[in-house]
Amino acid sequence: MDRLPTVEAFASTYNTPSYADPMESVADYRRYQREWATSELGSAAISTRMELPRGRIRSWEDGSKPDVVNGIETALEHGWLEQPVDSEAFTALNRLVAGVYSGGSISTATFEPSFSTPDEWVDRRLRADLNRLNAESWVAESNSGNVEELRVATDATVLGRVLVALDAPQGPKAESARQPPTYLYGETTTTTLREDFVRIYMANRGVRVAEKGFIQIQEQRSNRYRNALAALLDDVLDVNVRCGERALRVDEAALDELKLSS
Repeated sequence: MDRLPTVEAFASTYNTPSYADPMESVADYRRYQREWATSELGSAAISTRMELPRGRIRSWEDGSKPDVVNGIETALEHGWLEQPVDSEAFTALNRLVAGVYSGGSISTATFEPSFSTPDEWVDRRLRADLNRLNAESWVAESNSGNVEELRVATDATVLGRVLVALDAPQGPKAESARQPPTYLYGETTTTTLREDFVRIYMANRGVRVAEKGFIQIQEQRSNRYRNALAALLDDVLDVNVRCGERALRVDEAALDELKLSS
């Protein structure tokens, strides 16, 4: 059974100028803690033995940690990393990823996520998921001031990095999202996860055109993304899915199938 997101994927969201791989920073810090933190040697001697800059050793002696280590520890404390894909925690994370894809965003500067939830059921669902993850939520106006957004109240930047580690797009989705998250295609990914992702997506973005018998999802994204999304919907739903140049059309029977018709 897969356990996601991995520590390595989460660490890759950090910029560590002195290290090509952020996990190398983690390894050095852990080695220092394991072998040298209680040593009577001074920072100069330790830096020589570890072949690291003395200033870095001094900062660790003073109690500082690399940002990536702080992030990993925080995410692990909350239970946001290495979760079985059939766990309640991962189920909540999956719905939050769907919320980002369908109506949210993750800041390129701070990694803070926000969710636009015009559908009341989606709003209640994502609030409950944030509470389940001990992140909680608050409501703020969007940057444009046109709508209210659901935002994360606890360790928002860390949770945002967790979602990015699960392939949630960061920044403008039209530019960064090429397909739905790759974990949905894993051999151990459950049907329930795919259905949950699609349910959030369709509730948040789908517009019912009752007189024509279909749900329309406008997507100003690449052909690759629209085709991949259509393939996912077709895989999950037992209804007709059509992919056009600017939108997807899904037979309205999908609402009953996803229990969204009430």
